[in-house]
Amino acid sequence: MAKSKKITIGNFNQIIIRNIVIILVLTLIGALSAGLYARHKRITFFTAESSVILNIKVTQTDYKNAAMMAEKGMMHSYEEILNNQETMKKAEKYLPANLRKNYSDGQLASAVSINSAPDSLVLKITARTTQENDSVKIANAVAEAAQTQLPKYSPNNSNVRILTRATRDNVSAKTTPSVKKYVVLGAALGLLVGMIFSFSITTWKSI
Repeated sequence: MAKSKKITIGNFNQIIIRNIVIILVLTLIGALSAGLYARHKRITFFTAESSVILNIKVTQTDYKNAAMMAEKGMMHSYEEILNNQETMKKAEKYLPANLRKNYSDGQLASAVSINSAPDSLVLKITARTTQENDSVKIANAVAEAAQTQLPKYSPNNSNVRILTRATRDNVSAKTTPSVKKYVVLGAALGLLVGMIFSFSITTWKSI
């Protein structure tokens, strides 16, 4: 007949201390591992923005209101036109020679997003790359291309002019992934593993 194991206060304290140490060590390992992984994978994206506006030629009030409504109805189409292959090929020509070699029209389209606000004739051009200068040049190149591309599709033969140009002063930067978030997640995972592991050891030794 097997003898049952007696747990004394001293043994109980040892179990508690051992489990706390295991949990703390695995929590620390999880936090450090996740933090190092995040640092290794970190990348900074730079976002530059330019904008263009549709300039309606009509001067008579009635015609101008109708023209504005027609142009506003085209804004979603203009967004798609500005991000299509034809426009990107045009934008390539406005890039410095060194950037032309680095970006195909497909890569430019991936880096660029076009947006417009409701009831507005302004199109915002956003370029996002891993190089600050590239983002600025690309945003401005697409704005230049917009001046020749959009009037082709305008129901009123409206002109397009550049409203704002991207500069290095207004570039925003964002680094991902967040090391802090990964450390917290790693610590939480390490804590969970530590609790399961220490509980398993305690249960096994008490059998």
